[in-house]
Amino acid sequence: ASPYEKATSVDDLPLTSAVLAAGARHLGEYCNKDNMTFLRCKYANEGNPKACLDEGLQVTLCARDFFKKMQTECAAQFTAQWKCLAENNQMYERCRPTQGPLDKCLLEKLGLFGKYKTYDTPASGSSYRD
Repeated sequence: ASPYEKATSVDDLPLTSAVLAAGARHLGEYCNKDNMTFLRCKYANEGNPKACLDEGLQVTLCARDFFKKMQTECAAQFTAQWKCLAENNQMYERCRPTQGPLDKCLLEKLGLFGKYKTYDTPASGSSYRD
């Protein structure tokens, strides 16, 4: 199979923005290695994602694995969090009561703190180039 066929052999994740927002911090931590590998590849190839199809596929596979584990290990807490975000226009400050139990579950079950290095933003203080 060609690199394109291989990269498109996995369907995108059919998730709403509220579901992605609810899992974002922990997904970033869980898939940090694959995300950084993809970003470094794009950087090395002048921003061209086509040069990084294998790395992009790994990002998708990691995200799929993360959300499967989320449903297996912390389904009730995760559902409460994304529903709260969906009902409150994704305003995190209104969903702190559901965020705490999700954070606790993910720490206990998956060892995730919800912290990770980001790249080249004023708030991050880190760089994917490092």
